[in-house]
Amino acid sequence: MKNFICVLFFVNVASAAFAQEPSEDTVSLEEAMIHLRSGETREWSSFPEVASGARIERRFHSEPNPEAYTLSLRQQDVKEAWQVLINEQPLGRLVRDENDMVTDFEIPHGALVQGENKLEVLPHNKDVVDDIRVGEIRIHRMDPPTLRSAATIDVDLFDERGGFMPGRITIVDERGTLVPVIAEPDVETAVRAGVVYTSSGRTSFAVKAGVYKLYAGRGFEYSIASTDIEIMPGQRMRASMKLRREVDTAGWVACDTHMHTLTHSGHGDCTIEERMVTLAGEGVELAIATDHNKHVDFRPSLIAAGLVSEFTPVIGNEVSTEKGHFCIFPIEDDSPIPDFHIHHWEDLFEDIYSTPGVRVAILNHARDIHNGFRPFSPRHHLSLTGENLDGQLQRYNALEVINSGAIKNDVKLLFMDWCGLMNRGLSPTPVGGSDSHDVSRYIVGQGRTYIRCNDTDPASINIDECVDSFLAGRVVVSYGLLATLNVNREANDSDLVTLGQNGLELVVEVHGPQWTEADSVELYICGQRRFSEKVPGESSRSAGKKFRHTWRIAPGELKHDVWVTATATGPGVSAPYWPMAKPYDVDSPDFESRAFSCSGAIRIDADGDGMFSSPAQYADQLIHQHGQDFAAITKALTDHHISVTHQVASKLRASGVDLAEIQQAAEGHVSLALSQYRKAWRDSTIARLEQTD
Repeated sequence: MKNFICVLFFVNVASAAFAQEPSEDTVSLEEAMIHLRSGETREWSSFPEVASGARIERRFHSEPNPEAYTLSLRQQDVKEAWQVLINEQPLGRLVRDENDMVTDFEIPHGALVQGENKLEVLPHNKDVVDDIRVGEIRIHRMDPPTLRSAATIDVDLFDERGGFMPGRITIVDERGTLVPVIAEPDVETAVRAGVVYTSSGRTSFAVKAGVYKLYAGRGFEYSIASTDIEIMPGQRMRASMKLRREVDTAGWVACDTHMHTLTHSGHGDCTIEERMVTLAGEGVELAIATDHNKHVDFRPSLIAAGLVSEFTPVIGNEVSTEKGHFCIFPIEDDSPIPDFHIHHWEDLFEDIYSTPGVRVAILNHARDIHNGFRPFSPRHHLSLTGENLDGQLQRYNALEVINSGAIKNDVKLLFMDWCGLMNRGLSPTPVGGSDSHDVSRYIVGQGRTYIRCNDTDPASINIDECVDSFLAGRVVVSYGLLATLNVNREANDSDLVTLGQNGLELVVEVHGPQWTEADSVELYICGQRRFSEKVPGESSRSAGKKFRHTWRIAPGELKHDVWVTATATGPGVSAPYWPMAKPYDVDSPDFESRAFSCSGAIRIDADGDGMFSSPAQYADQLIHQHGQDFAAITKALTDHHISVTHQVASKLRASGVDLAEIQQAAEGHVSLALSQYRKAWRDSTIARLEQTD
């Protein structure tokens, strides 16, 4: 076989020399990583202000290829569609995946011509903003299966007792880059670049000869095992890897309430068969099927995969309308699908809750825009007080505060939205979900909800009991951490705790595997941060219980009922075995990945009437008691939490009262709260006038 003679050209550059790898069967077209940008603006501040260009074009000389060859390249941070062409013939597109990976394209027989050839990498839509890096572009004189089948690695994955267990195997080269692998498709595996999920604990895959690091894991609750391998052409090696449980979640069911399949949603890349494997591989115990506007039952696929012992499936649906997306469950088999063309929420929820079996309706990714509509934009929603500004009836009973497939720049943004709804008296359950449509890009179960329920047998979780506990708010939201809160040594899922003579003792515990970290723990009273603690570095990297802290509140501090919750945050996971994704709907070019967890709400009966009153209810009482005597209202508010003033301001504003006049007579935290509400209302007014979402 004759050697290539290769001459390279940059965009707007006449020519450049090429570097050839030692192998005579490989020719390099570009060794550097080139920063490309589509669109007019910089996507992320981690990229230079000026890109190298919007496309790569390289010209090289060759002879016709008598058989299929391979074009391989390295790609980073790819969110949108980018085309790869040889001589204007499409070879395919870059993988829409922000992870650092090597991607192979087959060059069909005869695609190369005698003399000059042209390689291009360019955006499919040049107006869509996307900063990427592409480089290390090489042509190999063999097809992709041959190139990647030079050596074979067998992996056995064991639990602590020595039995085989499901999990995820991640394969990277010496630079930490995901590499292509070849594996026989079957019901026990799901394979993508650098990732092999195995449901049986045993898998084999082929790779190009080289030096690799293998990682094994099984989601949030387990350790990460790793091993280094150097493998030669024709060699077969076996790696035995053992995982241990590092996070004790006994009595908590690991649930993902939001996931999709290519089979039924029509986008993403994970088939329903692959979804069974990935769910088992990430340790999800209760799996809600939520394909768009379809009722899907995982059980037939679960049985076919031989995984009935791994998790309990629930029929659900992501009712995807032009005015919001809502995951609903559980659904009885053969039930009618809610009318997703309905725009008015009152009619929509009437239809949703009339669907046989349905008890839960979760408002999903409320800060993301779909069909030109963002449910919690200031135009439609006032976060501080949980007000819907369109007059829509808010009958959803749960809210995603973490969506790991659509994370926000501020990891607590939706958490604060939830606080506003709680103060409004709506009491939605806080939820974590993955919104995964993929095998590997967005990891199923990465955002998850732990529900207080018997999890002794993941195959037979009592769905009714689990839903009861979910709706009661007996949950913890998890995204790389697990924060539980206990008040006065009572169960941390108590609906109501009576304030005693000794006040409150609040104990927070933060759990996680060794490979995630916590650096901050906070306690919130009615959505306002009351305490904050730094987690010591040596503790933050512990396996299991990372941190425990006790706060105390004197009985005289609480003048009325309040609700409390705790959060834990820490650095996001960037390692290739469980990478946390960047935001899809970008708020700002500045982004720092953060792990997060929050407990459910614990209600405190401070006024001793045996029941809980929300800030909105206290606001109603004050307005009813004092009428138009605003001086009396502001005076009374000095003995109330700031959240009550927010609700009073909301209700007075809605009745046409000028809040500026009231604020002039107010002092201290009452004046501050009125100012905060007026600013929030002003921002919403501007958004509504400008009709911006």
